[in-house]
Amino acid sequence: MKNIFALILLISLLPASGYSEEVVSKKYFVKGMTCGGCILGVKVALKKSDNLKIEDKEISVGVADLKFEKKNYVAEKTDCEVSKAIEKFTKFKVFMDEKHSIKVCKS
Repeated sequence: MKNIFALILLISLLPASGYSEEVVSKKYFVKGMTCGGCILGVKVALKKSDNLKIEDKEISVGVADLKFEKKNYVAEKTDCEVSKAIEKFTKFKVFMDEKHSIKVCKS
């Protein structure tokens, strides 16, 4: 009984542990994706990058929602690494906005 109570107490404290404050969520808009194969291509491209430390990812057609530990996310540098990884291993282009008008990397 004590073990069950301790487990319930531990689970109830998890959301308050600050996990969400330690994670940076970023949404990238990927132009050219049309199918499930494209989703797989983006996942593989991100996995091939040695410079990215992604905690969690949700890839759908045209959108890559990525989560990074705060310590592993360095704003423009990380954004550019994401873009370079996807564009290097696929034919897609990565943007910061849904209208595909703001490129991720300036160069």
